[in-house]
Order: sequence, then structure tokens, then C-alpha cells
Amino acid sequence: MQVDSTFSVVGPIGKVWDTLMDFERVAGCLPGARILNKLSEDAYQVGMSVKLGPVNMEYKGLLNVLERDAAAHRAVLGGKAQETRGQGTAEATVILALAEEGTTTRGTVSADLALSGKAAAMGKSVIGSVTEQMMGLFAGNLQSMLAEPEAASVDGTADAAVEPAAEAVPAPVPVAAAAAGPALASTASAPGLVPARDGAPSAGSSLDAFSFAKGIAVDQLSSPVKVMGLVAAVACVAYWAGRRSAFRMLRLCGRL
Repeated sequence: MQVDSTFSVVGPIGKVWDTLMDFERVAGCLPGARILNKLSEDAYQVGMSVKLGPVNMEYKGLLNVLERDAAAHRAVLGGKAQETRGQGTAEATVILALAEEGTTTRGTVSADLALSGKAAAMGKSVIGSVTEQMMGLFAGNLQSMLAEPEAASVDGTADAAVEPAAEAVPAPVPVAAAAAGPALASTASAPGLVPARDGAPSAGSSLDAFSFAKGIAVDQLSSPVKVMGLVAAVACVAYWAGRRSAFRMLRLCGRL
């Protein structure tokens, strides 16, 4: 039985030829076909699933490259397979030839096919129709494969520009937080203060102690309520200090 078919893809003929000769890669473009084992550069163990009408068939066999002419873009393939669940066999000699037509590469496939078993009973019309459908799917898958960009090589030696990490600078403690009584312990991390062994901050220098006291005073005077409270406290202290001085003067005069 002679079965002829054609397919066309967009791409240079050299690239199409190289892709087609990579059988392990291109086998996935043909529905149902798979490479089971690579025996040599020109011999492969293959499997094939095909549906002819209502019948599903599984084949397993060998594919051999009988001729390969890269200059002429022509190859002759020979295959022989046996049904995995039956007595049927399939044997074929396939001639593949490529021709370039502008930006398109046209492939011609001529197969001399010999079948036995259930497949032989289907007739040439059914087998020809299934072949055309499979070649259409094959061409579409091959076109997608040709359009895939080549994978960029990654050797891990590329120099990446790395910015040096900025040195961590401790954030200054807010004056209001430093002046608050409950938060006084946290001022140990403020610049100029060194934490004492009992956890209370001690002055690192007279200048830093003065700056700390000045900050507290500024914070206290920034609020009218705090100013009034401060004035009242000063007046109260002055009053009691005056009374105490008066008592001392009276006691001194009494002794005299």
C-alpha cells in the first residue's frame, strides 16, 4: 500500500532538516509516537498508538535510518512493528524529502506500507484519511517547536553588580520618649548614654548629660499645661522654702 503525504512549515530548510533528524526530540510532534530507546545513531526502539476508525492499536518495534543525505535534505527510513495486543504487524519504508519555497519548507513523505491483522481490514481510504490528520497535527507541532527560542546558557559565572549594604545607623530616641518616666529605661540605647549594670542609664559624658537634661526641659516647656504645672511646682517649693527659712530665723532669735 502506497501512502503519500505532504506538510509545510515556516523556517529555513537547514533548521527544519536538523530538527527532523533529531528523532528523540521530534517524535513528540507525531501524535501517538514515542522513542523507547536509542540503540545507535541510526537505530531506535519505538512505540506507536494509532486509532483507525473505532479500533485502537498499539505497536512496538524498530526504526532504522537507511539513508541520510544532508546536502539533498533527503532520508530513507525503515520500520517494522508488532501489535502489543494482537497478531497484526506493520512494516514500512518511508522516503522523506525537503524543498525550500521562499521562507517555507515543504516536506514530502512517501510510504510503502504493508499491514496485517485488523489494520489491514480498514482499507486504504481510512488509513489515508488518518494519515492526513496525523500529518496536519505533526506540522503544527513541528512549527511550534521551530518557533521556540533557543535556551540561554546559564553557567553561573556572570558577575552581578552588588551594592554594598548600608551600615545600620541607630535611630535617635525621640525627646518626648526619653522624657517619659516609664520609657526611661529605653534611653540606654540613645547616643551618649551607657547602660549601667542595674539597667539604669548613666551619663557617658557631661556634654551628653547636659544635652539629655536640655531635651527634657525643652519637651516640658513645649506644652502650656506642663509649663503651668512647672510654675506651680516652683512656686510651691519657693513657698515652703521661705517658711522653713522664717522658722529658722525665729528659733535663732529666741535663743539669743
